[in-house]
Amino acid sequence: MLLLYFDTPDQWPRAYRELSTCEDRVRLLTNHSENHQIVYLSPFVPDSSGNGRCQIQQDALAAEWVVCTGTKVFRLARSRWWFLAIANCDPDDEEDRMMFNNESMGVYAEFSLQMTNGLPSEVLKYQFSIDEWLILPSDTLFLGLQVVLLVCVFLMGRSLSARRLYHNTFRMCSQSITMNTIGLAFLVTNYVIYAIDGIGLPIILTSGQFIRALADMLFMYMCLVLARGLNVTKMRLTLMDKLFLGAMFIVFICSYLLMQFWEIKYFDPAMVFAQSESLPGYLLAIWRLTAWVFFVIAALLSKNGFPQKGAFFTSFVLMMTPWFWAPPIFTFIANLFLNNWVRAEVVNIVENIVTFYGYIVFLWLSRPTDGNHNFPFHIRTTQVDVDTGFDPQTAYAQHDGSTPNDGMHGVIELTVTNMNNTEKDSDEVIDRGIMERPQISSN
Repeated sequence: MLLLYFDTPDQWPRAYRELSTCEDRVRLLTNHSENHQIVYLSPFVPDSSGNGRCQIQQDALAAEWVVCTGTKVFRLARSRWWFLAIANCDPDDEEDRMMFNNESMGVYAEFSLQMTNGLPSEVLKYQFSIDEWLILPSDTLFLGLQVVLLVCVFLMGRSLSARRLYHNTFRMCSQSITMNTIGLAFLVTNYVIYAIDGIGLPIILTSGQFIRALADMLFMYMCLVLARGLNVTKMRLTLMDKLFLGAMFIVFICSYLLMQFWEIKYFDPAMVFAQSESLPGYLLAIWRLTAWVFFVIAALLSKNGFPQKGAFFTSFVLMMTPWFWAPPIFTFIANLFLNNWVRAEVVNIVENIVTFYGYIVFLWLSRPTDGNHNFPFHIRTTQVDVDTGFDPQTAYAQHDGSTPNDGMHGVIELTVTNMNNTEKDSDEVIDRGIMERPQISSN
């Protein structure tokens, strides 16, 4: 018999966890015979409509097989998870028991199932489970938005490069957006193929998920080093900063890989689980909150050390805090309150929104326009690795002239001394970002 249980507590959970005998598990569905949840896999038993579904056939080696084919339509009041089981309860007669030899051999079956939703013309529904209907449309939408972001990043990068302000932090954000776009493209490709054949490309799906996880990790690393003031208030990170950040991301990578292994090794295929319900999934949520604590402390230290950059660090912390907190909070909400048949698509949409929000916030704060009073970068790329006597406190101070020294207009002050003249002339030189260290020659 093919037994069809649905997800209410009195059916599959009870049959799987509470009942122990084959007869009891079959009897559980016999009480619901009007639902036709028992399909007999026997050539001698007709189905509910009186038609035989199974026949005895011989293969090339003259071995006899019971071959059953058919179609079953499910009409339900709400979306459900269905669980399928094959049963062949031991015959009561001892002679039949020996003939079937059930106690030692069990049931051997080869099967092919095609399960669909809706009509074949409904491409976005036909091959997908109910909890996957919105994944392909939402991923396609955000893939288009990510491409628009890439164009914006390219234009901003050109503007920053012309001013010698294209720093590693902005480069890390650009790389994260690029990786996330590639990962989304992989996912969309997999789901398009899945919509056609119901199988997809599992290797492409896994690769896309891993690339997006690396993009998320890289963007978080950028947030943390920017909060420590890299390229904003200092040229290099301290040794302690590097050790702490390195340890954090080793924990992240190990937790992510452990979560994948946990799903393969410990998830019960007879139950419905999400990756976030595993112990490594909760560790990743706690890790993200720990990163936020470091992020806030680092930003406060940078703000206190350089009050002139206080507006940027304040805006950065306030606007990026939802990006840190939203995934852990929603993980707990999804695991505790969302039904299984909506959780996957809702979690996917929320993850896309949170990722896109983080990119938008950073690009908004770092846009190189005159109206951006929170623009973070003032240290030129030519000053990062060269001892130029750079003083952040002096560089951030406003000048008396009409053009502020905001790092975008390139105003610097030089004192030029002639060796043959004891008089010193102070001259203001306008630097448009073409030459950062004017060559001064003297006789």
